Amino acid sequence: MPKSNRNRKQFSQKKAKVRSNREVRSNPFEIRINRQKHPILGRKRKHEKGNPGVARSKAIEKRKNTLLKEYQQRHKSNKFIDKRISEHDPTMSVEDKMLERFAFEKQKVHEKSSIYNLADEEEELTHYGQSLADIEKFEDGVSDVEDDDKATDALKPVEDNIGGFLLKKKTSEDESEEKPRSREDVMLDIIANSKKEKYERQKEKEGALEKTDELDKDFHNVMHLLAKMKSKKDSEPKQKADDYDITVRELMFEAKAMPTDRLKTPEEQAKEEKARLEKLEADRKRRMLGISEDDEKQKARKHRGADDLNDCYELEPDRRALLSYKDGKPLNPLFLQGAEDTKEKEETPAKGEDDEEMEGEGDGEEEDGGEEEAGEEDDSDMEEEDEDENASEDIEDLESEDGSEGEGEEEMEMKKKMEELKEKKRKKKEMMKKAKEELPFTFQVPATYTELTDLLYHHPPAKQVTILERMRSCNHPSLAEGNKAKLESLLSLLVQYFCGLTDEEPLNMELIHGITKHIYELSKTSHIPTGTCFRDVLLEKYQAFKDTCQRRSQGIYPPVSVLLYFKLISLVFPTSDFKHCVVTPALLFMGEILSQCHVRSLLDVTKGLFICNLFLQYVHLSKRIVPEVINFLHGMLFLSKQKKVAGKLDQVFPPFKPVGKHINYLVLSEDRSESTSCPAMKIKDLFNFSHNSSHLDNDDFRIWATNLSLSLLREFLNMYKDQDSSFELFDPVRQALTEDWINVGQYPASTKELHQNLLSDLDALKGKTKRALERTRRRPVCLKMFEPKFEENYDPTRKDKNTGDKEKDNIRKLVHKHRQEMKGAARELRKDTQFLARQKLKEQIERDNERKEKVKRLYGMLANQEGDFKAMQRKAKKVKF
Repeated sequence: MPKSNRNRKQFSQKKAKVRSNREVRSNPFEIRINRQKHPILGRKRKHEKGNPGVARSKAIEKRKNTLLKEYQQRHKSNKFIDKRISEHDPTMSVEDKMLERFAFEKQKVHEKSSIYNLADEEEELTHYGQSLADIEKFEDGVSDVEDDDKATDALKPVEDNIGGFLLKKKTSEDESEEKPRSREDVMLDIIANSKKEKYERQKEKEGALEKTDELDKDFHNVMHLLAKMKSKKDSEPKQKADDYDITVRELMFEAKAMPTDRLKTPEEQAKEEKARLEKLEADRKRRMLGISEDDEKQKARKHRGADDLNDCYELEPDRRALLSYKDGKPLNPLFLQGAEDTKEKEETPAKGEDDEEMEGEGDGEEEDGGEEEAGEEDDSDMEEEDEDENASEDIEDLESEDGSEGEGEEEMEMKKKMEELKEKKRKKKEMMKKAKEELPFTFQVPATYTELTDLLYHHPPAKQVTILERMRSCNHPSLAEGNKAKLESLLSLLVQYFCGLTDEEPLNMELIHGITKHIYELSKTSHIPTGTCFRDVLLEKYQAFKDTCQRRSQGIYPPVSVLLYFKLISLVFPTSDFKHCVVTPALLFMGEILSQCHVRSLLDVTKGLFICNLFLQYVHLSKRIVPEVINFLHGMLFLSKQKKVAGKLDQVFPPFKPVGKHINYLVLSEDRSESTSCPAMKIKDLFNFSHNSSHLDNDDFRIWATNLSLSLLREFLNMYKDQDSSFELFDPVRQALTEDWINVGQYPASTKELHQNLLSDLDALKGKTKRALERTRRRPVCLKMFEPKFEENYDPTRKDKNTGDKEKDNIRKLVHKHRQEMKGAARELRKDTQFLARQKLKEQIERDNERKEKVKRLYGMLANQEGDFKAMQRKAKKVKF
């Protein structure tokens, strides 16, 4: 027998119940077993097994309900607070909440609702004790009573029945006086008393006003008596104001400080400077074309037609010259100009072309190589100049013809106009010539070194500096995105240009200073490219120096450009750093020059002293010891000594030699002890004519070199005197000065003074005590030894390892719990951060997908439009053909 539908339903319910009661078996691959290093039989562990997947899903769900909601509401400032009655009471049902709210609303509406209802009971409306009904009948009220007694009698009912319409009439006369007063009666009495006090205050105020009016009326009778009285202040002599009072009164009337405009940011200043230069450049180009400001304003005027007329409009008179004829020829020079121009173009077209070519050549000669003026004048401007010349020739012919016939008024006007035209033409040519001679105000950054030299080479130094300044202003990094890269390339080009300038003779120090300023300012905008550029140039110069030394098999001093490049490095980069990517190699390079290059000319002496001075500038803050400088200055003293003919050789260190033809470069040729002043030398005079040092072969240069050597030695001595090795470092110099290396008697007084001061400072180092090596006062800590730690009364069964001291054990437990909590908090914070990061990534992906979909729709729509448009074009072509 088949099962019925009822039996089938019961069977399915039974199976579902059995399935729900059956335990849900977990996936064995999702269970994690926490293994123990040393398992102990019989010990139960709490965290032996774990289910990380379930725990992770619970944590994610919890963060969705808490952290995700806070993240989604982070930008919301308003909150909705539910203040409904019993809304947050979980013990009450919905029906109980509704009943309690309904009772509260009815109670709120029911209380004192009948007090202000005037229609419930009959009440008499009064004003100052008078019935409003009587006042409407125009009967006399209280205000009409003139007698005080009558007013007092009339106000008795007011004082008895204060409150007016608030007092109710008694409905029954049988009410007992002993009946207790209700709250309503008490409140009515309070209101009545307050009304009564208010009325009394008003009555007192009215009385005071009446008395004041009476006194004002009687004051006129006694005012003449007061005028005759003299005050005590008038009788007393007035005191003169002192200086303090005068100063205070002057400060009262002094102008207050007015607020000024805010300081502009560098970006705003750059924009304003660029706009100013562009405006000046447009004005210069306009003047080059011969267009004055008046012509430009006249072109800017719009045409006015008859439709523009209104009540406030007045047409300007037409001041153009009228056309007039004499003997069949027009007298107006403007018409003459147009007629003769057309006639000349028809007859002699070749002449106009030749004139244009000649003018073009003349313009080309006037233009400078670096200016951007090529192509600014077009053929129309040349034609205008030809027209002016032709017009002037025709005017002169006309003057010669009409001179014999006599002069009339029209001829005088014509001559006056011709003179004005000539003057205008002359001013126009002067303006165009002056505009061509001016520098452009806007420049583009050159891409190559050749373009930079072509732009700057033909200009004087002041204009070259101005060109660079305007170039930087037009290409400020804040004005466009690629300007920073352009300025970085400009910096590298300027460094090359600086090296090229220092190789020229004679040195142009004005231009070198201007280029140095721009290099310094450009280096502050981009540090890494600047360091890379300077280091590459330094490596290039060092490689050239090494190649020269290897080719000649001896050390040769580098050219002047290398020395000035060292000076540029000290101006651009900080020299007090312990290690620098540009300054440190430069120091090593300079030290190698002083230690390996032999002095073979007076120019080498100048270069060596220049490098020693640079070393002083490099290390005056860091006080780094440079023995190459002390050795070179010691060699300078050797070169200035008069050598012995026979006997013991003088002590000198490489690269100097005790014998040779170069050992007497700084020996004086004559006695200069009588001269009082020390000669001053400039770098420009010393380094000029580097191939020929004959201009340095004189005693002035020798005295200057000796004095500079002594001054530098004293500067380095003051810098290194705190060092422990200062005596050993300067001992060769001290021996040289004490053994009469320099014949001081032949030198001027300034050299003698420097010699004596340096010698006294060196002698002071001899008695300086040195601090011996000492042990550290603090005993060194012993190293930890890998020895076993033995614990007395050790119990392996005890888990907490109590020491017996409860306080220490509690502190240890608290520290352990604190560490565990800190680790757990840090772990939760990391998980929260990861959750938020995933959420942000998800939102970003959704926004990107949405944007891509929008872009696809837009592209599809545009493609459809393009297809429809092309289809319409094809149809139009078919219809046309």
